[in-house]
Amino acid sequence: MEKHYFKTAEFAALCGVKKDTLLHYDHIGLLKPQWVGENGYRYYSVRQLATYDLIAALRRLDTPLAEIRDYLTRRSPEALLDLLREKETALEAERRRLARMGERLRETIHTAELAQQVRPGEIRIEEQPRQLLAVVKAPDFETFEEPVYLLHIRALLTWAREQGGSAQAPGDIICRESLERDSFLENYYFCPVPAGTTGWETRERPAGTYAVLYHQGSYQSEYEACRTLRDWVLDRGYTIDGDLYEEDLVNYTTSEDPQSYLLKLSLKIKKTEG
Repeated sequence: MEKHYFKTAEFAALCGVKKDTLLHYDHIGLLKPQWVGENGYRYYSVRQLATYDLIAALRRLDTPLAEIRDYLTRRSPEALLDLLREKETALEAERRRLARMGERLRETIHTAELAQQVRPGEIRIEEQPRQLLAVVKAPDFETFEEPVYLLHIRALLTWAREQGGSAQAPGDIICRESLERDSFLENYYFCPVPAGTTGWETRERPAGTYAVLYHQGSYQSEYEACRTLRDWVLDRGYTIDGDLYEEDLVNYTTSEDPQSYLLKLSLKIKKTEG
């Protein structure tokens, strides 16, 4: 037997894979042995190492075995170039996906850290940056069907994440006009999205000065907390200068007890002149 031929186990060892992998590749017609002896033993040529290396490289690029097999039946420099360009495009898309996942992870870590640092019930003045929000209007709470409306919220969250937006649960917006009417029911649900995002209804949360209340309690207690924040603002000589925004810091994803939820309520304000 010439030294440049190898039995299946020997060739598998050279390739750094299990023997079963080569048997599977033979079965599906991806990499068949150079020849099969009368005793049924499979023999591979040293020249087939290059073919295996190509298969292994394409597998590391997540190329399906069927796609690799198709390429090997029509291999040419042009076909390889087309395949690699296709993989380059797929890798770039995957890189962007992983970058978005990394950003969401950092955002979640920041939110969890903030929840540990603030004092529930505390109200303070903060400067906040401009932010673009994808929104859906809140329903008429006297007539809406909750399961149906939850699908709209889910669609908003899914779309926002696809645009590279927040991974957090949607927040609420109570418009200034509602606050002035003494109404604390939400008018919109929102998800932050990158500046310039189009394809969905959006509202801008303007940069500026905000009175911020970190409220601990269930969603049902949120309405009274909004009233508390509004009254605090007016009692201290500020003017309501925009909408009120609710964001979850601790919710059902991190706590089983609704009374331990932590909500960030932000109301845009300005100092009353005169």
